[in-house]
Amino acid sequence: MAATKKVPRKRRPQERAEVTKRTLITVALKEFSERGYDAVTVRDIETLAGVQRNLVRYHFGSKEELWKAAAGFNIEQLQKFTERRGEMMRDIESKHGRISYIIRSFVRFCAKHPELNSLLLEEGTQDSWRIEWLVQNHVKRAMLGLRELVKSDLGLSDEEFINWYYIMIGGGAMIFSVAPEAKLMFGTDTKSSKVVDRHADMLTAMLMMKMQAPPN
Repeated sequence: MAATKKVPRKRRPQERAEVTKRTLITVALKEFSERGYDAVTVRDIETLAGVQRNLVRYHFGSKEELWKAAAGFNIEQLQKFTERRGEMMRDIESKHGRISYIIRSFVRFCAKHPELNSLLLEEGTQDSWRIEWLVQNHVKRAMLGLRELVKSDLGLSDEEFINWYYIMIGGGAMIFSVAPEAKLMFGTDTKSSKVVDRHADMLTAMLMMKMQAPPN
């Protein structure tokens, strides 16, 4: 008896629309983070996503709204990642442990999602509606929560936290954003678990130095 051929399940219109939107967001995030907002056109995104013309306008209304959807999706991934690990962090009693856990979690997220740093770096170098939107809607809220924890556990002042924050952001993410360069320079895959673990160890040691240093 011949085997029955399995017929692929047809997606419902709403399901197809969600798949299309997610594809457009994924492609847009990659293009915006690598090439910048002004260099990317709506048609570029539709072509790379393999969808019909005008679907960006249909689903998002404009290039600006697609950028917001892509940037917001990227940062929401970090927030969800942080929230999941936050449940574990509640059981950590030591000040060393809480901060160390945050730093290591951030490094591991950046290793998996280097586009976040690329997007923030691209937008953070210029005064535009995009960086203002990112800061007001996502980044500042996350920074304020981290600042209170770091001030409490490490005893940093507001002024010292500024330096600490950018050392963590830049130090935690840059190695993964420049993976092609690192491959050419050192023949190293920066996303290998060995490199990621070592990077998390070194960055944690650097950022915990003040807490570990003996009093003057």
